[in-house]
Amino acid sequence: MRRLFLLFNRNMLLKMASWNSIFILVRIALGAVMSNLLARFVGDAGLGYLGNLRNFSQGLQSLSVLGLENGLTKNAAALKNEPKLLSKTFTTAWIATFIVSVLTAIGINFTASWLSLYLFDSDSYSFVLRIFGCSLPFYFVFVAVSSLLQGFEWFKTYVILNIIVALSVFALGAYLIVNENLYGALLSIAVTPYVQFILALLVYFFYLKGKKGVLTFSIEWSNEQALQLFKYSVMALVSAILIPLVNIEVRNEVIDQVSDHAAGWWESVQRISGYYMVFVTTLISLYVLPNLSKDSSFKQYRSTIWNFYKTILPVVVAGLISVYLCRDLILEYLFTTEFLPASSMFKWQLLGDFIKVITTVMAFRFIALNDLKRYLVAELISIFCFYLFTMVLLPYYGKNAVVMAYFLNYIFYFLILILLLRKELFGSLEQ
Repeated sequence: MRRLFLLFNRNMLLKMASWNSIFILVRIALGAVMSNLLARFVGDAGLGYLGNLRNFSQGLQSLSVLGLENGLTKNAAALKNEPKLLSKTFTTAWIATFIVSVLTAIGINFTASWLSLYLFDSDSYSFVLRIFGCSLPFYFVFVAVSSLLQGFEWFKTYVILNIIVALSVFALGAYLIVNENLYGALLSIAVTPYVQFILALLVYFFYLKGKKGVLTFSIEWSNEQALQLFKYSVMALVSAILIPLVNIEVRNEVIDQVSDHAAGWWESVQRISGYYMVFVTTLISLYVLPNLSKDSSFKQYRSTIWNFYKTILPVVVAGLISVYLCRDLILEYLFTTEFLPASSMFKWQLLGDFIKVITTVMAFRFIALNDLKRYLVAELISIFCFYLFTMVLLPYYGKNAVVMAYFLNYIFYFLILILLLRKELFGSLEQ
């Protein structure tokens, strides 16, 4: 027992995983209740439209901060001992994102009726989109604080912040859904950035401000830092804009070719996947990116990904098998019996999620190195393949076509990464 305790204390990844597990348990518990509320008050058809807004909001939030989430985390890790340069980097990012987010908010307000028709087949939800648009200038504060916490490896505070955000968003969302049904569910997504802004601001002023090495925000522009951040923006925005857009197009195609219920079933599977995948993606941001940012050698890359795989993959496999065996029970408990047709979609989704974990860790090499060329090659091919596979399979396999395409796409993506990272994976460790 003592040896296990010592191993736990010496292994940073295990310590991160333990704190992250607390957040995941909270998120799963809240997600279980929220999913049940959505199933009862929104229904499977409404859940499909909710998925459209979720994809739309994710894309626009990334656009509003120029996709700099990972870039700022990387800079926070690399420049933690250079507070002046770190401050210059973050304030440059703040100025750029403020301008873009204000312009984006104006654009959403002017096109809200058209966007409502495109996303929800009705212009009745244009007010929701306007509320969301006005939130975009505030979102950068949450991104900046989260990036600092990850880059400085203050994972306890990072997890606590996200738990408080999850609890606050849940409480507000539950109230809106019970009282306003689909309209309330959509509105809860629209107001989430406001909640994130307020809580991140509190963490900055009461925890981060005044800590040694932590930046202070000011109005200071740096062309050098702007150019350095530009590559991160391009890398992130390609994914942040194209992936939600493709998902919306695919979901609309499922509605047209199969049914709106099928779109809701796919959304339910994605929501369940999101509950456990956030455990892995958070660990990657907390552990893999800072480690690869501090040392770009082949040896460090192999050591980092291997340590992650041997420590985390067994847990992931056990979790995926458990989810598959309990899929019907999960659907009935989290949603209602009308979502049981989604049961057949789990096999392909879970297989795809497993490959996604492996490939996400591998691909963070591109972000750590600011390698725009290889990142774009891999990402654009992957996005195109998912859309192509879905369109080809949809007439033959119905609702299952989307998750089959998801799995096939990640198999193909894995092969692309093996090709692009062949030197890092199989070359001499001297490089």
